Amino acid sequence: AGSAAAEEKYNGRLMTRGGPNSEPAIKVQFVIDDYSTGEEVWKLQQLLELSGYEPFIQAFRGTNKGKVIIFGSRGLKVNIHVAQVVPKENGRKIFLFTEKQSWDLEVVQRMDDRYPYLVIELDLDNRGKGSGKIYENAQIRMSGDASSGTSAMELESYNSTPKSVFGVSLVK
Repeated sequence: AGSAAAEEKYNGRLMTRGGPNSEPAIKVQFVIDDYSTGEEVWKLQQLLELSGYEPFIQAFRGTNKGKVIIFGSRGLKVNIHVAQVVPKENGRKIFLFTEKQSWDLEVVQRMDDRYPYLVIELDLDNRGKGSGKIYENAQIRMSGDASSGTSAMELESYNSTPKSVFGVSLVK
């Protein structure tokens, strides 16, 4: 798992709240240029622990592992800052981390500084098909091993109902 990873693209449909002027589902594409290494996450964790939030968030924002493209009324691109893959039996889970942002024009997001992240979880079979969830108001945690100098980022908690992504499939 190095930088030689080929780009992966997944298409899916995002359920919207279906306001009067919106479609019930909009197309969304997840483009993963590269997966984060344990060392990269470890460096972020060290920054947060040793230097505090500001240096951490600057480094987090400065890392680009791909993008989420929302095809809707205004078309939105969201940069992915950390991308991780977790193998599971008959497939894998992909976790994408970025800062919280709203793409729903119909809904005013209540901003809660305790949940400043947006986390996407894709649950895929070994053919790259599956479903996902988008956690819009999330808190993350990093756990690592000092001896190996590697860490993993994970969803710790969230305070709003996750949005469902269905019909996720790998674009060949």
